[in-house]
Amino acid sequence: MNYANHNLRTNLQEWKNRLYRSTYEQFGFQLKYIISNFDTNLQIHALINDSIKEYVFSQEEFNSRTSSYRSPELIFENETHQSAYCYQFLKYFIEKSGNYNLHNNTFFRGRDFEETKTKIIEEYISPILYYLHDKLEKLNSTIYLLEKYKKRTEWFTQNSILSAYKTATKNYEQILEDDLRLFLFDQGIDYPFSTPTSASGRADVIGEIETDDPLIIEIKIFDRTKKYGKDRIKDGFSQIIKYTNDYNKDVGFLIIYNMEDVEINFKFSEPTKVFPPSFQFNNKTYYFIVINCGFTNSASKSGTTQEIEITESELTKK
Repeated sequence: MNYANHNLRTNLQEWKNRLYRSTYEQFGFQLKYIISNFDTNLQIHALINDSIKEYVFSQEEFNSRTSSYRSPELIFENETHQSAYCYQFLKYFIEKSGNYNLHNNTFFRGRDFEETKTKIIEEYISPILYYLHDKLEKLNSTIYLLEKYKKRTEWFTQNSILSAYKTATKNYEQILEDDLRLFLFDQGIDYPFSTPTSASGRADVIGEIETDDPLIIEIKIFDRTKKYGKDRIKDGFSQIIKYTNDYNKDVGFLIIYNMEDVEINFKFSEPTKVFPPSFQFNNKTYYFIVINCGFTNSASKSGTTQEIEITESELTKK
């Protein structure tokens, strides 16, 4: 499966390769290109901003470091700390220099251009890329697990879930929450049980709340016989926005259990052929995963399929 951020991780490596392949004349342009991509790609920019919020460096700190004849050795707490430092230091130096030709500055200069280029890339660009790769890899792992859950439910447990849902008289979403929690626990997500109350209310699943990188999932049902239609999905999106803000997360997941024999199709302004559909809103990325539990007929007997279309403007319109 081609996940939503696979191409992005490939791009990160290509941007680094371009820097390594650049000549003396091209280096400043390629450095500007990669930093511009850090700033303009919404998902990357959100991840970098997360690190900066945690570790802020002042101009005075950088002035002190660059004015010393021998700069003190830097000790970083973790890769987030190092990435935040490198990004802010590069932005500081570029603003101070008025250009991206850092290879001409004595602070970075080695014995020759190749050594200078390697120093800039490995000491200042690579830590940012390592941080981004690890963040995107963790996101890929989460998406993989949720895709696996979707397949497990649709292929093997659909009938039992649908039966439990139809015989229930209340707490419909709790049935689905419990099923998802058990799956996540079986797959190695520690403590997928927390449903703490935040400023915005109680999220359905906050996995690994004890860590500094919690997994935030909101669950909604699509079933118009119970008056759970498009508005229910729109409400879920509003809630997941609030929870990502409350927990200072740049990613949220909205899982829709489709209890009807219809296709729910998300149509966003930037359509892609990757799983799951997603879009960026207020510098955060939101993923939408539909679990089809209401398909009761085989493909040969299903006939015409009704499509329920949900657009980006519908989700964001107040």
